[in-house]
Amino acid sequence: MEWSVPMKIFTYWFIAIVIGLVFFRKEAFSFNTDFDVRRKVLLGFSLLIVAFNAWVYTSSTFDGGRPLDIASVIVFTIGNGIAETFIFYAMFVVGEKLAGKLSEDSWQLIPKQTEFITGVIVFMVYSGLIHGLFWIDLLPEHVNQASPLKPLFMPTQILIAGSWALCFFWYRDLPSVFVLHGLVDLTMILNVKFSLFG
Repeated sequence: MEWSVPMKIFTYWFIAIVIGLVFFRKEAFSFNTDFDVRRKVLLGFSLLIVAFNAWVYTSSTFDGGRPLDIASVIVFTIGNGIAETFIFYAMFVVGEKLAGKLSEDSWQLIPKQTEFITGVIVFMVYSGLIHGLFWIDLLPEHVNQASPLKPLFMPTQILIAGSWALCFFWYRDLPSVFVLHGLVDLTMILNVKFSLFG
């Protein structure tokens, strides 16, 4: 029996949310209220990156004439925004732990205090793999290869990943990244127009 595309997506979300609720319950349900200048600048910069991404993405994709499914828009925006943020954060934490282990005096394979960089690398490798091996096969054709803005897509994704990683590293701020990721997912589904229910 072959799984449908929605079933694959819902299964991925289920696994991601279970991981998030088991390992990151504290971060998910508590909100760091320390809004120092650095955090305000980071969140402002993150919103600007998400807005720039919306422009680049909208200018570089097409919907193939598919109708907009409002229920899918709502479910995908919230579901993927939360589920994939949990997995991205899990990968970031794996990178931090790996750096801590590899920089111990008994190992000394990498320099000390490389947790952030290693977290970002593991998070970005996972992100590339999940998008390249999972999402690309599930979503309908939607990339306009002739778009003059297409070359800006990957640099924008790197900026998004970097800003979210800083939210994780400095503030353990999952709720803000849930919202930021949801906005990116909203842009995607409004432009690609696919259904989770049909």
